[in-house]
Amino acid sequence: MSEKYLILKGCAGLGNRLVTIFAAIQYAQKNNRQLVIDWTDGQFDKKGINAFDKCFDCNYPLTNISKIKNWNELTHSSELFKQNKNEGVYDLYEANQSAFFSKIPRRLFFFEALKKLQHRWQPIINGNYFNSLNYGSDLSNNKTYDVLYYVDFLPHTNYDELPKYINIKSFLQEKIDILSQQKNVSNTIGVHIRNTDKKPTSDVYNLIKHLKDKHEHQTIFLSTDSVQIEKIFIDEFNKKIILFPKTKPELKNEGLHQWALYNNAEDLKYVLYEESIMEMFLLSQCQYLFYQGNSTFSKISRVYHPNKNNCYDWLKL
Repeated sequence: MSEKYLILKGCAGLGNRLVTIFAAIQYAQKNNRQLVIDWTDGQFDKKGINAFDKCFDCNYPLTNISKIKNWNELTHSSELFKQNKNEGVYDLYEANQSAFFSKIPRRLFFFEALKKLQHRWQPIINGNYFNSLNYGSDLSNNKTYDVLYYVDFLPHTNYDELPKYINIKSFLQEKIDILSQQKNVSNTIGVHIRNTDKKPTSDVYNLIKHLKDKHEHQTIFLSTDSVQIEKIFIDEFNKKIILFPKTKPELKNEGLHQWALYNNAEDLKYVLYEESIMEMFLLSQCQYLFYQGNSTFSKISRVYHPNKNNCYDWLKL
């Protein structure tokens, strides 16, 4: 019996990509497919470099596109990816969301073909329903393609077991541990506020009041993509604020993960990527974590936190 493969093409931000990896692992396990994690799209490093491999280890067996034999003889769920194996999602496809069908409850779309009516990956050139791809989370089981492509923003899945499969590289963990000891992070309150492409649905001053009322004497490790939020917290808490010493580009409502790509800052792509990973996992080492419930980046920090009882969605305070 010939090997079958599931190629996960990276898209969206760091948190979303990690959740999608977990969903892809579940699909690969259930359907007996070898998994390829392809983050060579050029968002987190120079195009062609697999940013996942540089910073993460996976406890599920992975293979590499270059190791797949007889590429052209195999059947593929995407002819575009077959012909352009090294291209990223956005080089070939665009996300197509139907305004009409999106208003209809998802539970009424029973089959893969119907689900594609709501949202799909459509070729940029001459794209239509019939040459589009389903979102990864909408793929049915037991697909017959030798090479099946999995592309998704954020699959609807419980990813609490993500730490069983994905860990950061030892060199990065060492950097985090050193900084954690220097800043005494394990005795701090971790706060994550995302305020650019993803904004809070609750007033940040509700969180500030809660911290003053309940954690008056404790130091705060603040992680944010907003200089404005930094200023507010420094004004409110003064010397009790600890900040990660990171690169701070001037954002204009784009996400931090998008800035280097949009501004052709090739040398900063990996820098921002590594710094984001370090902040994400430093938050998970804080004694208490106030995460932002509408940010996957924030929720990943909660997933890796050793004590979930000390983790609070500050949007619900």
